[in-house]
Amino acid sequence: MFTACPEILTSKIPEQVSYTDAVVLPLAISTASAGLYQKGYLELPYPTSSPKSSGKVILIWGGSSSVGSTAIQLAVASGVQVITTASKHNHDYCSKLGAKAVIDYNSSSVADDIVAAIKDTGAEFAGIYDSISLPETFKHCFEVLQKAGGSKNMATVLPPPEDKPSDLNVQGVFAITIANQHKEVGDAVWQKFVPGAIQSGDLKCLPEPLVVGKGLDSVQKGLDKSKAGVSAKKVVIEL
Repeated sequence: MFTACPEILTSKIPEQVSYTDAVVLPLAISTASAGLYQKGYLELPYPTSSPKSSGKVILIWGGSSSVGSTAIQLAVASGVQVITTASKHNHDYCSKLGAKAVIDYNSSSVADDIVAAIKDTGAEFAGIYDSISLPETFKHCFEVLQKAGGSKNMATVLPPPEDKPSDLNVQGVFAITIANQHKEVGDAVWQKFVPGAIQSGDLKCLPEPLVVGKGLDSVQKGLDKSKAGVSAKKVVIEL
């Protein structure tokens, strides 16, 4: 069984990395990159193996999610400090990915806690990547954008609400755009960074795969598991 994919969105898998581990990355890399690097979004410096400080800080909402985990790693490789959110039992996980500070999204003062963490870095606020994109996360992220100072840019994995504040630049991302409309992003991330980063371990295959079955007959089981909710895991079906 073979899968067709634009060459610009592919990378060789190192011998020490299994297909099961590697499969957690592709869609997450492209989705995260579309929001972090495309013009009109967060416009971060491209990732490198030896990043220099950009003097910037961003918020990544949902750091233990698949896209959030990858976005943290890419942003750190871009020389950007990351403030992220996660439930308490995933704070260490996000810190090990490179997050500067991890805020409990269940806190009643979560927006103010995030703003304080952003200002504590002394860095320029470059915007938000919302890797969850639910009504509650939009609400908190909009509040942070309006209080943190600096950029008003926000990337979302799902379309933003129509009634979003007019002074904010909030845009949904679509992974495939880095292969056609913004090829410079696909080239910078997939071709120039990802192969070496996976080989060196600078880009880790996280969150860990949660194998729920084998073959196409397990697809519904995988969808059900994903809908029920997973924490710091990526639902995977082996073929």
